[in-house]
Amino acid sequence: MRIFSLLVVLHLIFFFNGGCTIQNDIKALVNGSFEIGDINNKDFGWKGALEVSNNGYHAPVDGNSYGVLPGGSDWVSQAISLPEAGDGQELKVKVWMRSVNDPGQKAQTVGELAFMVKGEIYKSVSVDLNAPQLEGATASLQNDDGANVWVDGTYRHQFADYHLYQSIDDDPIADPWKLVDDSDYESKDIGFAVGQVIVRENRFIYGTYYRDIPGEFYSSLKLMKSTNTGDPDYTWTDPIVLLDHDKTEFPWVLDAHLYYDEPLDQLWMTWGGGIVYVAEMDPVTGKFKEEIGNTEFDTHPTGIHHPVATWPETHEGWCGDEWSKCWMEGGALYKKDRQWYFFGSYGNLESNYTIRMGRGASPVGPFLDKNGQGLMEFTEEKNAYGSSMLLGDEGIQLVPGLPHIWEENGKYYMGYDYRKKVADGEPGDYMGIRRIYWHNGWPTIWQPLELVVDAKDLTNLRGKSVAVAFRNTGETNSKLAVDAFKIGFAP
Repeated sequence: MRIFSLLVVLHLIFFFNGGCTIQNDIKALVNGSFEIGDINNKDFGWKGALEVSNNGYHAPVDGNSYGVLPGGSDWVSQAISLPEAGDGQELKVKVWMRSVNDPGQKAQTVGELAFMVKGEIYKSVSVDLNAPQLEGATASLQNDDGANVWVDGTYRHQFADYHLYQSIDDDPIADPWKLVDDSDYESKDIGFAVGQVIVRENRFIYGTYYRDIPGEFYSSLKLMKSTNTGDPDYTWTDPIVLLDHDKTEFPWVLDAHLYYDEPLDQLWMTWGGGIVYVAEMDPVTGKFKEEIGNTEFDTHPTGIHHPVATWPETHEGWCGDEWSKCWMEGGALYKKDRQWYFFGSYGNLESNYTIRMGRGASPVGPFLDKNGQGLMEFTEEKNAYGSSMLLGDEGIQLVPGLPHIWEENGKYYMGYDYRKKVADGEPGDYMGIRRIYWHNGWPTIWQPLELVVDAKDLTNLRGKSVAVAFRNTGETNSKLAVDAFKIGFAP
């Protein structure tokens, strides 16, 4: 839980959940992604008190750098010139923003984007950038290990320590979640780190159990199912052991996450810690697709479990990076536009969890990060395994982990868990949900902000002093990050 150079914005593609083609030339924004970090440089482009950061922890959408503004800041602006617009054309300005508040900081961050004429606001739009806090039962109830949401009939469900639900007509972030008095679910003792998936007429739930005693270590995944739709409660079968491992921690059998590729009728499960594996499952039974007589991992033939990502404790002379120590777990898959995305929880869940990702052409990998490094690949040059940051600590949401991506009506969401304090005081997990957007084929929690000036207004502005500008109108101790400005005409 940065911004790149945009020295050429001629005939650019304007992206916004599909976007449209910008046709006419206008003066290109200088340093639209803030890769020129020295504000004293004549080519810096922007006027105003702006800091530039290249802290990769905040996962800029474009390049390696981004602008940072404190709350209550003055405008940061850049003058533009306007050529003749065609009939019906609009001027569109788009920028990506997020909060980068320090861990524990509750200050409100509000980003504002404006089109300025002679130094005055001609038109503006603003957005609340703080990580959303869910309401209802989620505000007070512990929610261990993730927020795997499924939509079933007229309800949206989440299973973890408790069974929570909403009406499908509710907004998953803005509206409160309710607690289901689901005694059958609670009586089954499916375990922790619950993963769930709907496949045809079946609803499968997977849970983790482990015993961490020296010499007696044991870990396992359990499976139970229901064939009735929740209204909002379900009736469940008794859990069975699906996969286990005895005596050692290599591997940890934990943290199942399921993804059903409906067009191909294929079900995939991620699981594991230290190394995360992917296995193909049977859509009818929820068990492994290949018939396996023994649940013990050591007896399974090669080719059942595919290692796809690692952040191990055992690599000599290495123990993570500047953000997360050497461990990862809580893997998940998602497919979009024929690309597969792997997400994992990297680091120590009590102190430095971060959600990271890779992308590939197959659900069994290989997955590569944004720099093309494999998630199973260690390089001496970088002294690290491949991974690209998605979300780390932000404000009062700390150590996010156990991600789950889903889509509803063209909008994408990420469920996860987080802690309000770490290590001491309040160690429990809480349920979080954020909107996910896409930029250059990668998911991001940065929010796009778009401003449109109608074609009829542009004629009156010809020859006047015009500029694009942004500021943080939030509290003074808040921090706004801004990245990837684009501007142009569109029909």
